[in-house]
Amino acid sequence: MPPSPADSVPGFTDLSPDLQYQLLRQWQRRDWLVTAFVMVTNATLLAVITVPPLNAVADSAVQAMRQGWGLSDKIAGLDSRKISGDFTTLVQEGDRIASHKVTSGYGPRETDTLPEGASSEHKGVDLATPLSTKLYAPGNAGTSVKIRCWRDANGGGLVADIESPDAPTLLLQALHLEDCTTGMVAGGKPFATTGDSGIGDAHLDWRQRDRRTRDYQHPQQYYLLWALTGSAPAATLSDIDILRNAIIGQESAWESRIINADSGALGLGQVMPENLAPVDAQGKEIPNSGWDYEALGEDLTPEAFLRSPAKQIKIINYQLAKIHQQQLDAGHSQDEAIRRTAATWYSGNPDRADDLTPEYWDGDRDKAYPSVKEYSDQVLARVKTLQKQ
Repeated sequence: MPPSPADSVPGFTDLSPDLQYQLLRQWQRRDWLVTAFVMVTNATLLAVITVPPLNAVADSAVQAMRQGWGLSDKIAGLDSRKISGDFTTLVQEGDRIASHKVTSGYGPRETDTLPEGASSEHKGVDLATPLSTKLYAPGNAGTSVKIRCWRDANGGGLVADIESPDAPTLLLQALHLEDCTTGMVAGGKPFATTGDSGIGDAHLDWRQRDRRTRDYQHPQQYYLLWALTGSAPAATLSDIDILRNAIIGQESAWESRIINADSGALGLGQVMPENLAPVDAQGKEIPNSGWDYEALGEDLTPEAFLRSPAKQIKIINYQLAKIHQQQLDAGHSQDEAIRRTAATWYSGNPDRADDLTPEYWDGDRDKAYPSVKEYSDQVLARVKTLQKQ
C-alpha cells in the first residue's frame, strides 16, 4: 500500500538526494489538488443525497477518491507521465519515454548498424525524437536551471549541460540538439529542441553524470521524463524498494555493470556469482537453482545478469524481502531487522550486525572494507534518510 505523503515521501539513494526535496514539494501540491477536487465532488453529491442508490454509489466513489492516490495522478494531470513503481528505474533499450522509443541503451553496444563514428561504449541513451522536439528545464516552478550550450567536435554536435537545483549532485546532458539557450532558465520552461547535429539522424542522446567527479552514470527515467514533459514525474516506493536503494547506494552507487575486483561481486547489489550459480560437490553448476531462478524462474549467466539492471533489481528485491521478513518474524524491531538484513547481505550472517571486527579481503590489509556493524549502521542511516523526506 503506497505511503501517505503526510507520513513518508519516497526518496532516492545518496546518489541522487536531490529528488527528496522536490518530491516533497510535488506531494504537497498534489495533496492540495486532491483535497480541492474531493470538496467540489462532495458539494455536487449533496444534490442527489435523497436518492439512496445514487447516494451509495457516490459515497463509494468519494471514499475511493480519498483513499486512491492513483486518482490524484489523474487529477494533477500526471497519469500519462507516471513512472511505474519506482523513479529510480534505469532507462533501457526498447523503453518508451514520453512516447519516444529508446533506440540505444547505456554501455557496450554493437555499432554495425550505427552511423560511422558511433561509440561502442555508449555513455548515454538514444531516443528517436523527431526534429525540433522541445526539451524543458528539469526544475520545479520558481527555480532557475543553469544551461550551458557548447559544440562537441567529437560527434556530439550541439550539447546542453544542465545543472538543476532539484538535482544538485548531477550534471545532465542533452546532445545532438537543433538549438539551445545558454543561461538561467525557469524550471519547466523550454530551453532547447532536439536535432541532428553531430553523428546520425535526428535523435536525442541523453546523459547523466556525477557533477563533482564528472563520472558517467546509467541514466534514470526520472530526469529524462522530466526534461521531455516539463513536469516532475510521480512515483512511489515500497519499504523494500527503499531498503534496496539503500543497499545499492552502499554497494555500487547505481553502477549496474560494476564487478568487484577482489570478490567478483556483480552489479547494483554486488551479488556474489555463487549466489547466481550454486555448484555441487564436484564443482558443477546446479541447474534451476540460485537467486536468479528463485526470483525469475531462469538461470542467468553473469554476463546476462550484468546486461539487465531490471532483472538485477527484481532479484535483489526478492532476496531482501525474504531476509527482512525472516528478521521480523524472529521478533526483531523494524530498525534491527533492517540492520540484520544488511548484515546478511554483506556477510551472510545476521548475527554479525554488531560485529566491529575489521574486514580485509583474503587477509590482505591493503584491501580494507567496513566492518559488518559499520556497514549495517550505514544502510540503516540511508534508509532513515529516505524515509524522512
